[in-house]
Amino acid sequence: MTSLRVFGHTESFGFVSNSHSFSPAFASKPRTQPSPCPWTACHTPPISPTAAVKDGLVYMADFSGFLHCIDAKTGEQVWKHDMFAAMWGSPIIIGDKIYLGDEDGDITILQHGRELNVINEVNMGSSVYATAVPANGTLFIMNRNQLWALEEGAQRK
Repeated sequence: MTSLRVFGHTESFGFVSNSHSFSPAFASKPRTQPSPCPWTACHTPPISPTAAVKDGLVYMADFSGFLHCIDAKTGEQVWKHDMFAAMWGSPIIIGDKIYLGDEDGDITILQHGRELNVINEVNMGSSVYATAVPANGTLFIMNRNQLWALEEGAQRK
């Protein structure tokens, strides 16, 4: 049995991925609109984590270590970034920055947009399997054996 997940939406489309096979991710219009599937994006290996969607761009990570930026309307790849390690968590957009962790323990921060721009990469000491979580001005990042609470201007205790 395969599992299809709706992982994002815009006003016109929902986005679905199949996390258990080498099937494509695709965009689907609501049933009231004429075309049920305006595009598919075939990326292998499977795209398992949940995608992030903002301003007509879909950010999808795959198990082989690539973060894909896809145009939400056309399905065309805008850019692709090699993280050099598998990713199990999902990209998250906070403001105009994309945060994504990988199995090597790196958190990569990229600029949201049509141009690939890596702002920074920080190693967290061990594998980052979970998605970063923002709450009350703090960014929580969990690696394999620690939970980090990052806050602007905070001092280490």
